[in-house]
Amino acid sequence: MAVTPRVRLAWVVLLLPVLWSGCATRTSRNPPALPPGAPPTTSGAPSVDWAVPREEAARPNPLTATPTNLSQGKKLFSRYCTACHGTRGRGDGPVAHVWGRLPKDLAHPERQQRLTDGEIFWRISSGHRQGADVIMPGLADRLGAEDRWRIVLHVRALGAAR
Repeated sequence: MAVTPRVRLAWVVLLLPVLWSGCATRTSRNPPALPPGAPPTTSGAPSVDWAVPREEAARPNPLTATPTNLSQGKKLFSRYCTACHGTRGRGDGPVAHVWGRLPKDLAHPERQQRLTDGEIFWRISSGHRQGADVIMPGLADRLGAEDRWRIVLHVRALGAAR
């Protein structure tokens, strides 16, 4: 099915409340709490370069890629990530073009090879801010650790599917 401008507009209208409360929060005075190990900046937000602490990058995924974990990871990815990253994780979600820079292609082979599961988990958990701008909302306050690890499993499956 081709994505027409009308369909894209419908997605934007449907997802605008989500973006307003999370991704597009540009005037938040109180940034969300950082997960343990997040490198703070003077504003209290993760650093602009989004460097992952070494000990976090080395964390292995405690879950295995069972059909149940993969299915749940896909559902969680669909709910929290596809608006920007798209259903295939390629950074082509229905609201991706709202931003000055498109979201990263999570399924790209080089990115899949370069990033550890711990790095993906940490970024999902902490999100990404630049000053008061929320580039990607962190999910540590919305989802438990197991669900965030399930999203990591799904991101890996996106790379394998490519």
